Amino acid sequence: MARDQETHLRPSPDVVARRLDLTGVLVHLPTNRIFELNETGIRIWELVAEGLEVERIARKVAQEFEVNDERANEEVQTLVSQLRNEGLLES
Repeated sequence: MARDQETHLRPSPDVVARRLDLTGVLVHLPTNRIFELNETGIRIWELVAEGLEVERIARKVAQEFEVNDERANEEVQTLVSQLRNEGLLES
């Protein structure tokens, strides 16, 4: 998924996101589907919304959640892939 690391992703305009303390929810308006994100997931969403590239997001996650770079990269790549597949993120 090296391509994702070079891509500027952004939240789809069809998604409403809300942080709920440590977790968060995303609502895909066209389908009314609701996605719940854990603490790490909502932080990744916020970083995408700030316009950071996937590689920088992984580095920030590693620092903020005190995990190694490999695990952070894997977690970010997995979530980004899932969110793209659901139409919640676009390039």
